[in-house]
Formats: sequence, C-alpha cells, structure tokens
Amino acid sequence: MSLPASVTLHTYSPDTLAAVRALHALAFRQLAAGHHDESQIAAHEALIAAPDYAADLARSHLILARHGEDGLIATAGWLALEDRPHTARIRKVFVHPGWARRGLATALVRAAEQAAATAGYPNLYVRANINAVPLYAALGYRAEAQGLMPAGKAELPVVYMSRPAG
Repeated sequence: MSLPASVTLHTYSPDTLAAVRALHALAFRQLAAGHHDESQIAAHEALIAAPDYAADLARSHLILARHGEDGLIATAGWLALEDRPHTARIRKVFVHPGWARRGLATALVRAAEQAAATAGYPNLYVRANINAVPLYAALGYRAEAQGLMPAGKAELPVVYMSRPAG
C-alpha cells in the first residue's frame, strides 16, 4: 500500500519530540482502549512522557508521516537487535485516530522494514501490543510468544512476532 500524495515522510529530529509524544499518547489512548484498562493506558502515557523517551525515539530510526494542515499523523521506526543477528525490531508504530485504517501503518511499517534491510537487517521482529497483532499478521509476521511489557506500575499484554527475510 502506498501513501496518499498529500502525505510526506520525514526523519525524526529533537524539535519534533513534543508532536511525537502527543501523537503516541493520543493514538494509544484511542486506538488501544478496547484492549487495555485505564491503568495500562495511563502507564503507557507515563512511558511516553518520561525523560528517556526522547533518547529512545532518537535511536529508533523513526519515520514521521505528515499531512499539511493535520501535521504529524503517523510514525514507525526500527532498531537493530543485539541478541538476534541481522534482525531489526519494528517499533513506535502509531497512527493518529483520524487517519486510522487508511493504510498508513502498513505503508510506514513497510518503509521501516526497507530501511532496516538496506542497513543490513533483513530479518524482522516486533513486540506487538495486542491491538496491533492483526496488522502484523496481515504483513506476514508470525507469533512466537505472548508476554507482558513492563510499563511502570502496570504491564501491557504483547505478542512477540517475527518475519524472516524474503
């Protein structure tokens, strides 16, 4: 799936931190609400607001999607995994609720996958929040295990998924 012509892609920079935090918090609160209770949503928002989130974004090869008047509408990135050779973890995939289900997540995940492969990481891995499992399954990822992501005073259910090169 390709992006609409009105959507442009950019790389993350520190001056976009506030917009990225706002998008991530809004997207999780609205799009994951059916899968998480209020304490889990609040814990995830606290992670996004934490001081070390900026460093996490900076090392995540984050791709930003912008649309004219709407500003930042989606993000996705990747990070090389030290414990899995030639493997990148797809991460920070968030879409503005007003832009959900229009193919943005698919297009940005594919862009992040391509960037990771170009950098020498053709194998792919994701720690998918339970609301995102159908997206990754549709993109060819297969579940490896279920788990819990620590989020301060709460834990979020996740599914660890992978997709080999090819």
